[in-house]
Amino acid sequence: MPRNQFQRMVFAFLTVVITVHAYVFYSLYVVNGSTLMEINSASGVIEAINNQGGVYMFGRGLPI
Repeated sequence: MPRNQFQRMVFAFLTVVITVHAYVFYSLYVVNGSTLMEINSASGVIEAINNQGGVYMFGRGLPI
């Protein structure tokens, strides 16, 4: 476990980064995966995301 303030800050930052990425990929694959594949006529989620130009983020589509 973190022992000083700097270690606690790094630990908190890494925890947030991991949690946000896990939530985004969970929502893409588990929650919306079948819908994405159906809409884009794809056989996999990554292919469906690439067919639509990426994931909508920061006002534009970003590739995975």
